[in-house]
Amino acid sequence: MFPKIITFCCNWCAYPGADLAGISHFKYPVNARIVRVMCSGRVDPGLVLEAFISGADGVMVMGCHPGECHYEHGNFEAERRIKLLQYLFNKYELGAERLRVEWIAASEGRKFAEVTADFVETVRKIGSFQEKAKEVLEAMQDTFYGERLRLALGAANRALSSGADGEKYEETLKIIAEEEMNKYRMLQTLRKEGELCVRVVAEKLGLSLRETFDCFLDLKQEGLIEEVKMGEDRYVVYKPL
Repeated sequence: MFPKIITFCCNWCAYPGADLAGISHFKYPVNARIVRVMCSGRVDPGLVLEAFISGADGVMVMGCHPGECHYEHGNFEAERRIKLLQYLFNKYELGAERLRVEWIAASEGRKFAEVTADFVETVRKIGSFQEKAKEVLEAMQDTFYGERLRLALGAANRALSSGADGEKYEETLKIIAEEEMNKYRMLQTLRKEGELCVRVVAEKLGLSLRETFDCFLDLKQEGLIEEVKMGEDRYVVYKPL
């Protein structure tokens, strides 16, 4: 396997490090494509997922070392997002190792080459995504583009600097991500199969009726689905809008 790798490099440290690796003739796999960004904190999770949906096998985000970010805490934002993505990749058996965040200084050309080579080899061993992975990735992308999770991630630095417990906040982010992921998987199922009742969707996704019903209420309030009729089993049938 010749894995396709996308590496997002911050403009101030990681990208100069990559440039130094080239100037110094440090060898690293050519299948790692570099995308230059102003800050690692500007790498949106939805963009990372778009890379996977478009055919990437692995994505790495490289930023400044802790305490050296030109935008104060952009590297920590990047780390928080990648960790949350890794959590979901692990939960849905996509391979958390397909994602990595690394700190690279402008003078660390050799480290850039070594880390890149190691990551490419790691992804090569994992192999390609399974056939149904794209549906999960698309639902995950909707989750990160959704208002609830974006607000929670966006408020993280303010909450933590105000004294919020870091571990509890991380756990809260995971809970929100799981709940939103379930919601968008349900919407995806309805769009794929048409009119379905709560019970059928719950069985298809392996979720409880309570979880499914709550998500259906949210989807209805957001104007994404509507009630069609009462089914023979007395469960309301819904359709996507």
